Amino acid sequence: MKKNNLIALFLCMAMLFQLTALPIAAQAAEEPTSQTEPSVTPVNPTVTPGQFGSESILNGCRTIEGMVPLSGSERRLDTAQAVFVFDTNTNTVVYSYNPDLKLSPGTLAKIVTALVAIESCELDEVVVCHSKNISRLPGGTQNVNLKELEELTVEQLLYCLILHGANDAAIALAEHIAGNMESFVTLMNARIQKIGCVNTSFANVHGLDNGSQYTTARDMAKILIEAQKNEKLKEILSTTSYEVPATNRSEARSLTCQNYLMDEITVAKYYDSRVTGGLASYSANAGANLACSAENKQLSLVLVILGCERIFASNGWLPTYYGNFDEMIELLEFAFNGFKSCRILYEGQSIYQLPVTGGECSVVVQPNVNYDSVLPADCQFDNLIKNITNSEIIAPVKEGDVVATISLWYRSSCVAEAELHAMSDVLPASGTAAQAGTAGSGDGSSGVISVIMTVCLGILAVVGGYLVINSLRRAYGRAKRRRRRANRRRSW
Repeated sequence: MKKNNLIALFLCMAMLFQLTALPIAAQAAEEPTSQTEPSVTPVNPTVTPGQFGSESILNGCRTIEGMVPLSGSERRLDTAQAVFVFDTNTNTVVYSYNPDLKLSPGTLAKIVTALVAIESCELDEVVVCHSKNISRLPGGTQNVNLKELEELTVEQLLYCLILHGANDAAIALAEHIAGNMESFVTLMNARIQKIGCVNTSFANVHGLDNGSQYTTARDMAKILIEAQKNEKLKEILSTTSYEVPATNRSEARSLTCQNYLMDEITVAKYYDSRVTGGLASYSANAGANLACSAENKQLSLVLVILGCERIFASNGWLPTYYGNFDEMIELLEFAFNGFKSCRILYEGQSIYQLPVTGGECSVVVQPNVNYDSVLPADCQFDNLIKNITNSEIIAPVKEGDVVATISLWYRSSCVAEAELHAMSDVLPASGTAAQAGTAGSGDGSSGVISVIMTVCLGILAVVGGYLVINSLRRAYGRAKRRRRRANRRRSW
């Protein structure tokens, strides 16, 4: 009998130990480890790996920071050192090649000069030109021959700057706004930092070759997008001809756009009606650069080409291959003929059916956003890889609850991420049991611990009851034996 009591007592102590140890273990599992883990520097400093939405940037083409373009990053053009194609309607990186390679911006720097100028002045402000700094420009550089004390408006100088690529106009604007070119360059670099151009630095206001200034194809796309948010600057960047009226020191000046993609007269073979604006650049050291915007019924593209080779005839001045224009035409055909824009996720779209633990049925999930993306022209929604991520879903579920996330992939590029919401309520299969299973913190581990503790308490109650009953039986037996011995003594 004593042996059975010892066994029962041992079982009781074991149950008590389990009841104490389980909550402690659960708490330890939930608390972060005190061991210091090595820090990881993300590929893109603006995005934290693992956070929702980062997959389509670090491993995809969503937003201008997308690191894995929809159509890949292999070389497609003959001489361009860096290329970037971005659809502004859907925020999709369609194609890139060396998008973050630092190269000379050349005349493309004038887009930032114009942006800072137009944000700092009224268009009708009168600028008085001084030839002191203008005279220091290298011979043969592009200019409109501004005279000492000549007066032009800010607007007129902006047209000279963009259409004709006039370096003297850049200097005149910089001195009018900041007093000198060095101070204006500081304004230029501060302005581009605001839009996330982390790989660009300017050293002068006109973009003439300087070994200390650089940009990238991705940053140049950001700059053009920002510039075109200003309606007047967008208009100037899309203008093909302009006449500067006669001034106090000069006759009228006729300006013609240097971007041959928009000019159907100068070099007709490069004209493309889909191009809506931009700026071209060439120098012997920087090569041929071009940043432009173009659109058709579906796509609204910003395209940048840097470092193209220009080939000249034997006379040394007539180009037989412009480089930037030739390769931009090829890039435009690739983008517009090979890709389309379409809606891949929309509100009310039944995506998937997920099981619900303790629920009377599964839950159907839907995105709560309308998501458009660029896809290859022959790609359908069914061709996309769909990855759904969710923790255990426990009843009850209410309509609109976020129960999962989805990422959509075209080959190795993530094109979209979205939260998935319950399309309807899911009630518990049996009220009491199911509700007990959902009590606590709401995750699967707390439900399992609750079940284990309930079982342990039941076993403890049984063992405790057995010990109490056994003790009462033994006490009753001892009392009965004492009465018998007492009766026998009386009978003697």
